[in-house]
Amino acid sequence: MNASGETDTSPLAREMLGGVSMSSLGRRLVSYCAFVMGAALGLPGSAAAVEPKPPVEISGSPGNGVTVKVGDVFSFNARSRIQLRYQINVPPADDQGERDFQQIVNIGTARLWFSGHVYRPELTYMIQLAIAGRDYRDGATSPIFDAYIDWKIHRDFNVRAGQFFVPFDRLRTVREFALQMADRPVPVGELTLDRDAGITLYSENFLGKESPVAWRLSAFGGGGTNLTTSREPGALLVGRLELRPLGKLDDDSEGDLDRRRKPAVALGGAFAANYNTNRLRSTTGATFLGGTTDYLHAAADVVFKWRGFALQGEYLWKRADVDRIESTDEDGNARTEHTRSGQGTVVQASYVFDPPIEIVARVSRLYAFGGTDPKLVSEVQSRGQEVGVGLNYYFNKHKMKLQADWIARMPHDFDFEKANHVAHLQLDATF
Repeated sequence: MNASGETDTSPLAREMLGGVSMSSLGRRLVSYCAFVMGAALGLPGSAAAVEPKPPVEISGSPGNGVTVKVGDVFSFNARSRIQLRYQINVPPADDQGERDFQQIVNIGTARLWFSGHVYRPELTYMIQLAIAGRDYRDGATSPIFDAYIDWKIHRDFNVRAGQFFVPFDRLRTVREFALQMADRPVPVGELTLDRDAGITLYSENFLGKESPVAWRLSAFGGGGTNLTTSREPGALLVGRLELRPLGKLDDDSEGDLDRRRKPAVALGGAFAANYNTNRLRSTTGATFLGGTTDYLHAAADVVFKWRGFALQGEYLWKRADVDRIESTDEDGNARTEHTRSGQGTVVQASYVFDPPIEIVARVSRLYAFGGTDPKLVSEVQSRGQEVGVGLNYYFNKHKMKLQADWIARMPHDFDFEKANHVAHLQLDATF
């Protein structure tokens, strides 16, 4: 021991200790032992307290599926939906006064949803698969309906990228499970933009938490869903503005199932331009063989709900830059393909009683512009006007319901003798 009270060590020991004195080494050993004991006990300042394992939660309920949540870093929800449908078609009577009744009993649709968030609650994802035979339309070979990532960056600025509904008109962007009638209106099927792959910038409450203003700006490929082949470059550009002057409103779900005590209204308008598309209806329908066209679209819609009463109306307009696409086939023969231009209106009203029984009625009209596809002109002349009524019983709102409706499609003069009648009875259930 030297004069300072520290134990003398040999040169070899000092070299092994790297110049650390015995008292300093002892303090470090004590600190290390305290840290290990604290970690084992989960005391503050220990490794176990700094980086705890996030809790795992599993929950589920009818209509909402099963959700697995791992803290704030990850969640996964799985849901399914089926639609059991009976449909009978009654066409106009023939020259002998007879009608050729046709029926179909099938699974109208079957869907699988997978959704959740990753890394943080603001970064969400969703995949929807449509797996029933009726879901494969326009020659579809993939079951993917929706597949996107959504990032809520700020109240005034969010982004969604992937394949999803084009945010154009309200009656098309209401999801199928939230519809009041079995089929969408005829003008919507002809004039809407359906789904596409691209990106949308948006805000649900622009410039304030209670702001009535919502906006969306989008850019899509313009060719529709699940494309596997290349085409000439083009783009679908869309802008939409929405106002809810009386407060929040669930305008993405038809009917007033909550029987709101205060009235609410949503007003929307949109404009779109689809440049260099090779699809017959802009983003859907057959593919042109001999060229492309540009389509301009416009939409205006309104939704009103109060005390069980709901009213929704919509105007749609579509115009191609050319009525005909002229080309030659492989044999050198002239080929003419027609574009489809027109406009349409829809009005649908409903009332929910207590208990949850609902009545609904719809009137719609489709018009074809002069010079457009002769097939569209013929369709409008034979079934351009639509009248329908329905009766719904809700077991669990739109997530479990029994629906019955009758729809007549006829010429514009309400000539029911020339109408094509369709009746549905269906059970729509989300699990």
